[in-house]
Amino acid sequence: MKNPNLGRFTWHELMTTDVAAAVPFYTALFGWRPQEMDMGPEGKYTMLFQGEIPVGGAATAQPGMPSAWLSYVEPTSTDEAVEKVVELGGKVLVPPTDVPGMVRFAIAMDPQGAAFGVVTDISGQPPQGPSDGPPVLGTFCWEELHTSDQGAAGKFYGAVFGWTGKVGEDAMKYWHWQSAGKDIGGMMDLMMPNVPPHWLPYIAASDVDASTAKVKELGGKVLMDTMDIEKVGKFSVVQDPTGAAFALFRSARV
Repeated sequence: MKNPNLGRFTWHELMTTDVAAAVPFYTALFGWRPQEMDMGPEGKYTMLFQGEIPVGGAATAQPGMPSAWLSYVEPTSTDEAVEKVVELGGKVLVPPTDVPGMVRFAIAMDPQGAAFGVVTDISGQPPQGPSDGPPVLGTFCWEELHTSDQGAAGKFYGAVFGWTGKVGEDAMKYWHWQSAGKDIGGMMDLMMPNVPPHWLPYIAASDVDASTAKVKELGGKVLMDTMDIEKVGKFSVVQDPTGAAFALFRSARV
């Protein structure tokens, strides 16, 4: 049976400078349920659930690294994907590593400097494919690459994951990523000075204005206030109290 998750974003990981401050923020904002796991020498790892749906995890960032969300893509093989990354001029930040009985993962960086993860399920359990319906509130629903070179990034990710893409006809020339004919994310030119290339994850919210206001109440920051895009939806870009950025989104189709 073909894995329905191949080429799609299947995991999100918050690498934060302060897990104790970050987790309560997301619990209050989205109602996520944390569950701490003891990883032995690797320390603690906090799983984050929306109801019974695992939405991601949180761990302490490496010393000197800023807080950030890391988006993971599922390839056919973690090792082969990493080899392709190196061949195409990217960098490997964490080499292929097993979490026994669960996943094999790696962390890499594209040639422009945006970090991302690759992860392969090695649990032996049947894969659970993505839902075709509207995103569940409080779950990740879109990924957006902000880059210094759309053309080069398009070729890189196309070669690593088999993605296709097309530049939009709008003024921003917004690129849409596709995997197996399905839209999975977007790409645009960097808009803010002194901000390096990065992936920005979007989380589904029932009321973007209210959630954006709550971010500030909970000690976070608003980087881009709420904005409507005709026939697409409403979004804002925010930052948790430890500095990790993400976007809030409500589709115009729901």
